[in-house]
Amino acid sequence: MVRGLVGVRWRGWVVVVVRHRGMDVAGFGVVGGASVWGRWLVTGACGQLGGHVTDLLARRGAAVLGIGRRGCPGGHGTVLPMDLRRAGDLDAVLRRYRPTHVVHLAAVSAPGAVAADPAAGWALNVGVTERLARYARDENAWLFYPSSDFIWAGSARRRYREDDVPVERTAYAWTKLAGERAVLAADAGTVARLSLLHGDPMCPRRTTWTRVAAALRAGQEVPVCTDEYRTPVSLADAARIVVGLGERRVRGLVHVAGPEVLTPRDLVLRIADGLGVPPRLRSISRRDLPGGVDRPANMAMSGERLAARWPELAPGPIRVRPAFGVVIPVYRGADVLHRAIHSLAAQDFTGDLHVALAVNDGDPRTLRAAHRLAPVLREAGARCVVLTSPPGRVPAINAAEAVLPEGARLYLDQDAVLSPDSLTALARALAPGTGLHFAVPAVRIAATDSVVSRAYYRTWRSLPYVRQSPATMGAYAVSAHGRTRWDTYAPVRSDDKWVRWHFAPHERTVVTTATYEVIVPRGPRELVRARRRYQRGNEELTHLSLAHGDGANRHRGVAATLLRRPAAAAVFLGVHAAAAVLDRLSSR
Repeated sequence: MVRGLVGVRWRGWVVVVVRHRGMDVAGFGVVGGASVWGRWLVTGACGQLGGHVTDLLARRGAAVLGIGRRGCPGGHGTVLPMDLRRAGDLDAVLRRYRPTHVVHLAAVSAPGAVAADPAAGWALNVGVTERLARYARDENAWLFYPSSDFIWAGSARRRYREDDVPVERTAYAWTKLAGERAVLAADAGTVARLSLLHGDPMCPRRTTWTRVAAALRAGQEVPVCTDEYRTPVSLADAARIVVGLGERRVRGLVHVAGPEVLTPRDLVLRIADGLGVPPRLRSISRRDLPGGVDRPANMAMSGERLAARWPELAPGPIRVRPAFGVVIPVYRGADVLHRAIHSLAAQDFTGDLHVALAVNDGDPRTLRAAHRLAPVLREAGARCVVLTSPPGRVPAINAAEAVLPEGARLYLDQDAVLSPDSLTALARALAPGTGLHFAVPAVRIAATDSVVSRAYYRTWRSLPYVRQSPATMGAYAVSAHGRTRWDTYAPVRSDDKWVRWHFAPHERTVVTTATYEVIVPRGPRELVRARRRYQRGNEELTHLSLAHGDGANRHRGVAATLLRRPAAAAVFLGVHAAAAVLDRLSSR
């Protein structure tokens, strides 16, 4: 019903998708000399491929609206929750938004689900497709329809080509082929038979890929099929191909297939190699899988037509890049968040970088700053999500982690500036097999005109405990395996120390080839206030049962260190004494 559209601020998203970076662009954007024209509508926008397509379009500056079954936390564009089978709602969107490009990725995509409920599979895979094909034909729009590699008999001894005859051996294949015919008969756009897609989803969700990767990291045995042949394509490559076909308004049938023929076992071995973990595999037959009796043995397809006509769109071989997540809690950070964001965008890093900005102060100014800076990361190739969370640093961290894929993590303060090689150095230090699970870059103190602050932190940095623990001031990272030692963060003030105490001293390190610079409290009053917060955080931690607390070792060598610089030590001790006295007075 159109009434539901009002509930998601219908006019609001029209403005969002039509305006880009404060300019009236009417659906036009330019990236690297290539233009993206028109208004794009993506159904299934929170699906595995849909998330990558909408993210790519948003990064290229296109006007894009997504449709999903529910609201989306993925941060890859505007998503309108809607049941596409309600024809009136779909027609209302088409009338009001008038898309020039429709990427129809919503589907009942599991063969078993279509077999269990053929009517539901037909409604979405065929009925909605027919409606969209009529729209594209009548309005001279372009439609993308994804078909499947499950449509083959599976007995060929070569890759299947576009002119080979498919078979309707299952209810699922029946619906996909009917959808193909609807699009081709209307000359509405591109029918693309997609091979097996792989990679991390853009939206937080459990997929076959994430389950396999998690099992490999945990050292669990993974059952793998050895008698089924596919031509896998990465989600990122598939999204690039979808958008590229739309830019060219290609019409007709094409196969989107990778250059390598692999069994699922081969693919899992590639994943394990990319993650740097030794795999534990158990070979099975495709017939051991759900619906295995109907799975074609050979689903490998030829992508020669795509490569010959548009070689720049051809997908590449399998390349697994482990996900690396960055969590940035943002509290009253409108004026300093740019420090962390620009340093991340300048990283010399080849991994799959995901950044979550969790705004937790309820201030519209802070939220606007986060949304304004997020494109800086996206243009640098990172995936960036902006979200709001309840007040508090720990709720912000928990909210951010909920939208990140599994993998190594960096927890970064909003004002911390990383050296350009920090992410690479941290990822290398925390790689599987190193035995390290907690790492921090070397800290640098931003220039300050406060003599007291300089003296205090000069002393703090020289303490043996700070160097050896290692203590942190705004950046710490944990390995993918290390992150499995707890579920969500405990409600503590000192989240960095709480995390550090999950790891034994031999599992921690300072990565001296990387640095981070932070802004420190300025002057005696701010120093005392910060010290009191630290003391309250320590008191909280004493009541928790953590495996590797610092104990009495934290005071070893402190006296000798203080005696080396008596004047700076006097400032340091004075701040500690003032904080302790004020805490005692406030507790009376």
